[in-house]
Amino acid sequence: MRSFTLPEDADGSKVNAEYKDGVLKVHLPKSEKAKPKSIEVKVS
Repeated sequence: MRSFTLPEDADGSKVNAEYKDGVLKVHLPKSEKAKPKSIEVKVS
């Protein structure tokens, strides 16, 4: 058994894991609020 603390910007409801060739890969996407936002800057 193994456990760890998730970062605050992780979305725990969308965890995906796969086990292949003896390797466990856990995919944990960032939450939408943690993703960078694009801001348009007008240059004159």
